[in-house]
Amino acid sequence: MKKEENTWVEYVSKAVLWSSAIFAVAILGGLSVHGYFMANRAADNSIAVTGSAKTNVTSDLAKWSATFTRHAGVNNLKETLALANSDAAKIKKFITGVGISESSITFLPIQSDTVYSSKQGDYSQTPENLAGYNIRQQVRVEDKDIAKVDLLAGKLTMLIDQGIIADYQNTEYYYTKLDSLRPQLFAAATKDAQTRAEAIASGTGVKVGTLKSARTGVIQVLAPNSTDVSDYGTYDLSTKEKVVSATVSVSFELK
Repeated sequence: MKKEENTWVEYVSKAVLWSSAIFAVAILGGLSVHGYFMANRAADNSIAVTGSAKTNVTSDLAKWSATFTRHAGVNNLKETLALANSDAAKIKKFITGVGISESSITFLPIQSDTVYSSKQGDYSQTPENLAGYNIRQQVRVEDKDIAKVDLLAGKLTMLIDQGIIADYQNTEYYYTKLDSLRPQLFAAATKDAQTRAEAIASGTGVKVGTLKSARTGVIQVLAPNSTDVSDYGTYDLSTKEKVVSATVSVSFELK
């Protein structure tokens, strides 16, 4: 019986000892965190945080581009160039037909690429292997009436009936008021940084004081629900609806 009593006493003693040790570790951990905060506060009496802000915008400018190519043989280059010039007139008429003004249309200078073919396994670019030329005509449209630009892109295949086929077309969407939006976003991001600093400092016995320094980050213009950010900034051109975000790294005085 006495042996059982000794065992029970020993068990209770160990339990008390372990409980005391755990409690001591918890107290020391809390003191360490508090001590770390106070030590950093004592270093320069400030706290550094990053704030962010974002807003949704709708593009107000569209840029459309397309490339048209005709193939010329060795002996009909002049005739093919004349056809390319005739194509340009038809393309301009087609574009203005959807309501876009001529002032929004730009034709780039015609480009030509030499085409070579192989003869009996010889791939050298020599006059003997000359097969002809690719004559490329690129046209661009820049207009604030996005609906008309979209209509143009959707109807482009109608040029096929005139023997004009686009090798490539692309539409990009821009928001042109970023310069006026930047100050608003940076102000909102700074306010967010202050809120975060106050949340961090709450319960520590200190308060967030005046702003000591601030450094703005890059503007990110993203597609909705995108996380494709970059250290140098991102500008999405594929969507009409965009999300513009900004960050600010801020240092506040603690008091």
